[in-house]
Amino acid sequence: MSLLDDYADYQSSARHHQQNGAQTSAAAFSSQPQDGLALDVNEFDTDGYIATTLEAEDAPVFSLDTVQFRVPNKIISLAVSNDILVLVIEGAKVLRIKLQEAHSIAEASVPVNPTSLRACNVFLDPSGRHLLLSTPQGESFYYYEGWDAAKPLSRFKNMEVTAVAWNSSAWSSATSSTRTILLGTHDGKVYETELRPGSEKAKRSDIAVHCVAELPVRERVTGLAMEAFPARRKHHLVLITTGTRMYQIVGAADLESQTGDKSAVFEAMLRNGLTNPNFQEIPGMPGPGALTVHHRETRAGSRAQIVATDFAWLTSMGVFFGRLTFGAQEAGDSVVENAALIPYPAPSSSTDISSTEQPSSLSLTEFHILLQYSDRVCALNMLNSKVAYEQTIGSSDETLQGLTVDETKHTCWLYSPANIYELVVTDEDRDVWGIYLSRHQFDMALEHCYNDMQRDMVLRAQAEHLFAAEDYVQSAECFARTSVNFEEVVLRFMEKKDNMVLRSYLVAKLKTLRKQDHTQITLLVMWLVEIYLSIIGDIETKLASAGMAIASSSVTQMNTTAEPSSSSSSASNNSSESVLSVKAAYNREKSDMQKELHALVEEHKQAVDPKTTYQLAESHGRRDFWLFYASLCGDYERIVEYWMEKEECVRAIEVLGHYGTPEMFYKYSPALMSAEPVALVDVLMRQPKLTPNKLIPAFMRYGHEPSGGANQSIRYLRFCIQKQMCRDPVVYNYYLTLLVKESDTDDESELMSFLTTYGKDMLYDPDYALRMCKRFRRIQSCVHLYSLLRLYEDAVELALKQGDIELAQIHAERPDDDKLCKRLWLKIAQHMIQAKQPASEVMELVRRSDRLGVEDILPFFPDFTRVDDFKDDICVALEDYELQIQDLRGEMDEATRTAEAMQ
Repeated sequence: MSLLDDYADYQSSARHHQQNGAQTSAAAFSSQPQDGLALDVNEFDTDGYIATTLEAEDAPVFSLDTVQFRVPNKIISLAVSNDILVLVIEGAKVLRIKLQEAHSIAEASVPVNPTSLRACNVFLDPSGRHLLLSTPQGESFYYYEGWDAAKPLSRFKNMEVTAVAWNSSAWSSATSSTRTILLGTHDGKVYETELRPGSEKAKRSDIAVHCVAELPVRERVTGLAMEAFPARRKHHLVLITTGTRMYQIVGAADLESQTGDKSAVFEAMLRNGLTNPNFQEIPGMPGPGALTVHHRETRAGSRAQIVATDFAWLTSMGVFFGRLTFGAQEAGDSVVENAALIPYPAPSSSTDISSTEQPSSLSLTEFHILLQYSDRVCALNMLNSKVAYEQTIGSSDETLQGLTVDETKHTCWLYSPANIYELVVTDEDRDVWGIYLSRHQFDMALEHCYNDMQRDMVLRAQAEHLFAAEDYVQSAECFARTSVNFEEVVLRFMEKKDNMVLRSYLVAKLKTLRKQDHTQITLLVMWLVEIYLSIIGDIETKLASAGMAIASSSVTQMNTTAEPSSSSSSASNNSSESVLSVKAAYNREKSDMQKELHALVEEHKQAVDPKTTYQLAESHGRRDFWLFYASLCGDYERIVEYWMEKEECVRAIEVLGHYGTPEMFYKYSPALMSAEPVALVDVLMRQPKLTPNKLIPAFMRYGHEPSGGANQSIRYLRFCIQKQMCRDPVVYNYYLTLLVKESDTDDESELMSFLTTYGKDMLYDPDYALRMCKRFRRIQSCVHLYSLLRLYEDAVELALKQGDIELAQIHAERPDDDKLCKRLWLKIAQHMIQAKQPASEVMELVRRSDRLGVEDILPFFPDFTRVDDFKDDICVALEDYELQIQDLRGEMDEATRTAEAMQ
């Protein structure tokens, strides 16, 4: 890496820490000279910050930097908020400096005798716009951004304000007021007010103030905090500290409804809370009493809010600190948790062990308590109570006067009468993970790890800790996330001979693999499949034992019933309930393992080796998993074969119905048609993509018994012909064959219906149909087929041969040739005469035909036949002949006359 690259990395790192609030923002003062004010511009970098020689990664957590700012007079007090630094200096001057704007320095005066202002308390609101000054003489002044001078507060006479609790709802508010705030005074009273700028031209500020509480023990109020409950915005906590006590007051106060000089909203809450106060008292001499509260930004849904999380209080015996936990507390309840008292540390440079100097002020960061002494600053780690940092100021005759923290920008400031210091905090949580690790708070340690190496150390320690505690399942999950050798961990867990432990490790390890690690993923998945199958088998063994125990208990209970005893009966019932409970637990465990196994195979479907998986399922006897995996892979043909091997044909048909392809139907239908014809045909009729002629081999193997109900082959083929409009001659011919075989000699209605309906288009082979009908003696159908083939004489002869005169008559009328029709009718009449049927019936046939006369049939009667039965018909015929002869004679006469006339 080049020097330029090093410099670029340094600049990038520096900007990153500036954005995180670890910047040296104090130096961003204006370089333009003001009245009585001088700046050394050359001591600042281009961004207005003090340059540092350390890279961010090498920088110490805490470093004390002197702000290169020449103060025109001695500093009386200092406050910082929202990147606004306010100085009160001798000469009754107020300097307001915007730290991010190098030229923005405003000067204002305080309307008092310049020589009389030697000390004062300064309070700057979180927005940096409102400044409250209070002197030990009881004079108070209010300054708002942009004013040329602070204004006396006329209603604050004889009131030394020693503490202020700002309203958190106004931190990000666009309004010009502070909203409702609380003030603590030197005489143990608490006041309520609201700071508003009003008119700049007014010489005084007539802001109202109300006394809302008075402490039971009248001590100086050294600290005051007002915090709203995050989930209960009208519920508040007020902390009040003195040199010996810290009061906690919880109650309701609606800050939204009361503003300005209306009735005080905290009065009822504070007076009730102090009537029977909840307080922590530190015995002995009064301590400094300073109070500080640390806030963190949290999110409630999409809304961000500032919540108080920690507090610290300076007492005579040390720093009393703890966490603030907001919940369902009501009046009189405490919100303080994990409180502890840390004795003040002895200065590292002091040789006087009995030195008892107490810090004069303190502040909180996320993990440290900052203590300000007269000559040094010290940082205590809140996690282990050890000194994390201590720094003495350079000059021996210089005395530090205060410490303050800008909570909005997370910067820390100290000051003496002549200098301003910034305590730069850089990645203060960088070593926190090690502290949590030493305390076995592994989750918190992981949360604060900076890199993979630290995370690996924490996870290793956690895994070993859990392993030593015999919590092998959790230990396995932690080991899987470490860099510990895979084989080493596996051997350790295999020694425990517990598949559940090994399963946990392999599952967790599998999650750490990358997608491209195909081989490792396949090995782990297949190993897990075997482990899951073994676990399920073990559970089933336990279930079987539990079942035997239940059976044994039932026998015992029956014997107890035969010889009743209240104590033995009660013990038997309790034992049965216990066994049933254990069995239910085993069933739940088995169900959970099956779900996990299925989820594993589904998630890593591509990595699972099919052949190995089927073998494992078969070796463990897991038919359910075998079927699940086959379904997952879409290997439905294997599932059908499986059910057929088990002779569970109905299940095989169900699979075919849902997932079968035409080829699978053609392959398995022959066997299934013999076993479950009805179920198969039901499924076949729901498959529109099948080719019916390819199913004929299955139907040929189907041996239908007449007593077994309807022929399913006929049923399916009829469906194909009538519903699917199949036009395949093969299907028609086979359907005809089945109809010929199944139809009865006395009832050929279905066969005749088929021959009649589909014979016109010749969708079946009539010659083949005729042969089949002759073979099975389906006479009516044969006659119909002869007629269809225009073999009318054969049709009539066959009908007459069977004695079916009516059928013969029907087909005698079919030909288009009249001579042929007459000949067929004569054949029928001749057959009737030869059969010696009554002459009356023969004559009825003649009359019905409209083609025969009595003279046509007389030659067929015997010579000695009596003509009585058809005498009338003969007479009618003779009369007809006579009329015909007369007509012919008339025509001849007419012809003769015509010929003579022509001659």
